Amino acid sequence: MIPSPTMIAKELDAGEGASGVFEARSPAPPADGLDRDDGLAFSRCAEAAERAYLGGQIERAASMLEALGAAARSDLERVRAHELRIAILTAQGRLDEALRAGRSALAMLGESLPDDGPARKAAVDAELAAARAALGRRRIKDLLDEPETSDDRTRAALRLLMSLFMPAAMVSPPLCAFIAARQVNLALERGHGGASPFGYMAYAWVVARMFRRYEEAYELGALALDLSERSDQRELSCRLRLLLGAHISVFTKHLLSSLDLFTRAHEDGLRTGDLTYLSHTCVHASLVRFGLGDECEAVRDEVDGFLTVVQRARDELAAAALTSVRRALDVLTGASPARRAPGSGASDEAAYEETISGPGYGAVAFIHHALRQQLCFLFEDPEGALRMGSLAEARMQGGAGDHLATEVVFYTCLAQLSPARPRDRQLTAISLQSYRDRLAEWAEQCPDNYRHKHLLVRAESARAAGEELAAMKLYDQAIEAARVNGFVRDEALASELCAKFHLASGRERIAHVYMSDAYDGYLRWGATAKLRQLSRRYPHLVAQAALAGHSSRPPSVFPASVPPPASVPPPATMASPATVAPPATIAPPATVAPPATIAPPATVAPPSTMAPPATIAPPATVASPALAYPATVALPVHVTPPARVASPASVAPPPASMEELSQARREPRPEPTATLLPIPGRILVLPLAGEMTPARVARALERIVTGAAARRARVVVIDVSGARRVEAGLAIALTQAAAALRPLGAQVVATGICPETAQALAELGVDLSGLVTRRTLQSGLACALELARGARRRRRRVAARTQPGAQSLRAGMSRHRRAQDPR
Repeated sequence: MIPSPTMIAKELDAGEGASGVFEARSPAPPADGLDRDDGLAFSRCAEAAERAYLGGQIERAASMLEALGAAARSDLERVRAHELRIAILTAQGRLDEALRAGRSALAMLGESLPDDGPARKAAVDAELAAARAALGRRRIKDLLDEPETSDDRTRAALRLLMSLFMPAAMVSPPLCAFIAARQVNLALERGHGGASPFGYMAYAWVVARMFRRYEEAYELGALALDLSERSDQRELSCRLRLLLGAHISVFTKHLLSSLDLFTRAHEDGLRTGDLTYLSHTCVHASLVRFGLGDECEAVRDEVDGFLTVVQRARDELAAAALTSVRRALDVLTGASPARRAPGSGASDEAAYEETISGPGYGAVAFIHHALRQQLCFLFEDPEGALRMGSLAEARMQGGAGDHLATEVVFYTCLAQLSPARPRDRQLTAISLQSYRDRLAEWAEQCPDNYRHKHLLVRAESARAAGEELAAMKLYDQAIEAARVNGFVRDEALASELCAKFHLASGRERIAHVYMSDAYDGYLRWGATAKLRQLSRRYPHLVAQAALAGHSSRPPSVFPASVPPPASVPPPATMASPATVAPPATIAPPATVAPPATIAPPATVAPPSTMAPPATIAPPATVASPALAYPATVALPVHVTPPARVASPASVAPPPASMEELSQARREPRPEPTATLLPIPGRILVLPLAGEMTPARVARALERIVTGAAARRARVVVIDVSGARRVEAGLAIALTQAAAALRPLGAQVVATGICPETAQALAELGVDLSGLVTRRTLQSGLACALELARGARRRRRRVAARTQPGAQSLRAGMSRHRRAQDPR
């Protein structure tokens, strides 16, 4: 489990004075300071400066560096002072100064960094070629047995190159590639040193980012972890696991594996005082949880705690990056001014963007623009999404190096394909194809993380090309892949795009089903502002989708800022719950009064006669800024559908005369109304009886789809044993019901079809292969219970992430994956 950020902050403050986590471990500096002639004085004062840095006393540590450098008596001591200077400059965002300090220190050891210009490219290519040739002569697993070096200058050079890796990665990825390759070459030429495991991990980063050989990169990363554990170098654990989880495993393993690595990185960073890499672990953990679609309020609370940590560590870059994440979450949740991130007002937006556009803030600007791109697309601004994507991609020096960079490619594809963009302003097909090829490569390499994204882009491409049948199939595949792998946000987005596709083609009923899924997904994500936007743009769909999304959610799962369902007033066109018979008074089908004797619709409006869009309150009339659903829509948990109600108050009195009674007997009795019967386990039963005319079949089909969406059913049992004849029309309706319910994740079990009827339907060419059929209702219910249990088991992993104990489940899943992986 990831330690609580508050706990981390308290641990950082623990210890005597304000020096931080190393205060109790290291002796205090000698009383006579640097005037002593032995090497112990320099060592103890260097440790005191390091304690000040680790305790967040950046200014104090910086002031000690001048005296420390002046007192150094050897190149090795001067290099140690430069290492601390590089760490301080990196935390302050002064990356160019950090690289200049590193270049000076390396010169003392006989090493050099290539200068800017054409010479740098030649030096980088040569160093990478040498590293590849040296590794090509060895098997990766044999590198564990390479000899150790006894040369202190080599060890110092490896440590210094390691300290330069992060500022180089944020300023110049080619220079970072040179540093990584040089570490590998030094280790293979002169023997492993203290920092050689980091060199292999840094080179794995290069292999993944620049050459896109992800399996080889993961193997090198695993080697680095094995080397550090074999030599018991705990001080490297945080940075090794951060690089593996943020830049390598995202292309080979499920994102949950990255969260497992970040968990250990947090623990080890706290234990060893590696505050710079601990701060960046906080940033990447927040971005991964954002990408998974974890509940916004929970992620925002975690980000607030992380901000406390990085501010305590005085890491300005990490603090600015987390602020960008916090701002994006505030927009999604529609946070009130009191809950927004400090400085997130409109007047401060320009100042913030000016800050992150400064030198050294390239990585922060990338995060900011990438998150803004996602928000623009989610709120239906594809032009803005393309602008933000261009700004983000300009900061992606050296290619896509983490999961957020792949999100830029994904949303750029969706924005280019959006029907809201004018056709004459579409980008060229070659540009779009290049993005699709990158997604296809990632989907093939790691389908858990990228298959659903690639499928959704293909679905949008098919829609844009007018290939409707192909688009339908691809949308469903994308939704299912996102659901299976636990990407709540992407599942909701795919459902929304599919709903818009069907709506544009005039299939409003099907669009309503997909919009219900989208609404429910965004509700689980906690994107309150997105829900309000859907209510404003698509009121004819969302009015019913809101009902479906809220009907199965207990009040305890709503965010604290959202009023419980009981506080929502009923609509003016619907009877209040007090006037509607409770479920216990529902009469069976045989006792339902004729339609002519039921109270007029003004008393209880059926779903098809709900209030028109004009009666839905716009966002400005919502009482609470964080309200996630239309304030004028009542929750269906309190409302009984009128077709099932036989309330004495709403039934007309009996005929007053014998003539009227005689006339009533001569009139044909109406067919019983089909009634959906819920069964525990998200199972619905629909018994069909009497003459199944085309009109009754159509009404039954509509009731099946809307009822299954409202109750989020897993299995729908349709019993036709009471029907007078099972003809081809009814059988075809059953197959249509199965097709309509499949996107909802529900299966259809048809009961009451005898062998003779099945044979007759087969002779008519009716294909029932898409249905589960049982002869009796009893056997059908048994089958439904088994199917529901199976669906529950398949979705348990996804559902567990939003429930207490999810972290332990992730850890268990990770242990299982490691047990299955021989590496």
